[in-house]
Amino acid sequence: MNDPLPASRRVQPAKHRVRIRMYHQGLGDCLLLSFPRPEGSDFHMLVDCGVVLGTGEPGKVMRQVAEDIKAATGGKLDLLVITHEHWDHLSGFDPNQAQDVFDSLEVNALWLAWTEDEQNPTAKRLREEREQKKEAARKAKEAAAKLGLTERAGRMAELLGFFGAQAAGVTSDEGDEGGGTAGALAFLKKKCQPNILETGSHLPLPGVEGVRVYVMGPPVEEADLKKTNPLKGEGFGLGLAPLSLTESFFAAFDPTNPKAEEAQPFPRSVRCSLRKTAPALRCYYADEQAWRRIDDAWLATGERLALQLDNATNNTSLVLALELEPSRDVLLLVGDAQAGNWRSWENWKWRVREQGTARTVTAADLLRQTIFYKVGHHGSHNATLKDKGLELMTSDRLAAFIPVDTRVAHEVKRWMHMPLPAIRERLEEKCAIVFQSDEKPKEIRSVPGTRFERAKQTFPVRMKNASKKAMETVRNQSLYTDYFV
Repeated sequence: MNDPLPASRRVQPAKHRVRIRMYHQGLGDCLLLSFPRPEGSDFHMLVDCGVVLGTGEPGKVMRQVAEDIKAATGGKLDLLVITHEHWDHLSGFDPNQAQDVFDSLEVNALWLAWTEDEQNPTAKRLREEREQKKEAARKAKEAAAKLGLTERAGRMAELLGFFGAQAAGVTSDEGDEGGGTAGALAFLKKKCQPNILETGSHLPLPGVEGVRVYVMGPPVEEADLKKTNPLKGEGFGLGLAPLSLTESFFAAFDPTNPKAEEAQPFPRSVRCSLRKTAPALRCYYADEQAWRRIDDAWLATGERLALQLDNATNNTSLVLALELEPSRDVLLLVGDAQAGNWRSWENWKWRVREQGTARTVTAADLLRQTIFYKVGHHGSHNATLKDKGLELMTSDRLAAFIPVDTRVAHEVKRWMHMPLPAIRERLEEKCAIVFQSDEKPKEIRSVPGTRFERAKQTFPVRMKNASKKAMETVRNQSLYTDYFV
């Protein structure tokens, strides 16, 4: 990767419009945007603050991040934005990480998506479904572990880990992984009354001149939020109402469940108990026939369930486009929005007034004007659309930030395509500069009026060694990179 140019060789802007502080805490999101006010102070906007479950010594690094946020803001956050309820976006607010530091900060406003509105019936039902799926996936993981299917149980635990250690049912050798996302979010709601943003709306950034915020996601249609099973009567249920994946799991675990009979694959008339057919039983359980047995095959569905749960939550991400006047440059913050979220943006048009005239703004307009893109879902394949997304970002001033630690993704989480090489390569073709948490910035071409600075403050990235018995330092990492626009 190219080293950044020395400060003496860079064009220094007379005055920046925003400073974007990209924290490098690991595989997780944490951005601090600071907008200068006319009177000289800054408006500080924090977007998420977390790191993925399985990070070495997460409490230490997240406390360092939180202490820096406190110092940079003078102990006062004008706005906190939480994009969605995943651990790698919320863990910093857990008591085992940096909750006490954030508790000492003043938070003036908290923005959440409509999917977190406790008064919205649809949002309430979606949260209830999410909790049911969490419980079903936990049961499937536990069943797989008891049967010795450790690899399968591990994969389900990885996905459940997006909701924290409690949801995944795991404990940490370091003892500081923390609890769950629900507790972290409850802490924030208690600290500051949330303001629920409605998708399709726009509003000024309070207290800042010349910044307009467009709320592009999450989608308002459930079909865009998640992949759904056919509704009753729409599928091929062999004469029965099709059960949801969650209902089938609960039925399998509990024979007394009212849905248990519906979950059976065959009617009673053709069922035969193996206990009454000893020869068949001996044959079925003979060692040489092990490859034929299907007793545990149903648990593979547990991985599908956990993956659906993860994807559906990502698609509830609050997506914000911040437009800087008068240039109409856009900062695009997408959380972990996946395909359904991205596709829904084209449904919206905004009528805005400026200098006495009105204009219509579309998602395509905002993408064309994007000069900073916080890459979705750490560069995953399902969180940056091509023709309806990245290819519409045509500004020659485009910069992108991928919040990922590749070694953690590959060696700890076994997510070998994070970030996806094709996405990284295309970003390097389109962007003037690409930032990534674990690498030096790659500057493809200079952009007048911008500059970046890497923090002198560092922290040791520590991971378990090959024996998995001890932690070792793999590199010393800059705490953040500042990008001035």
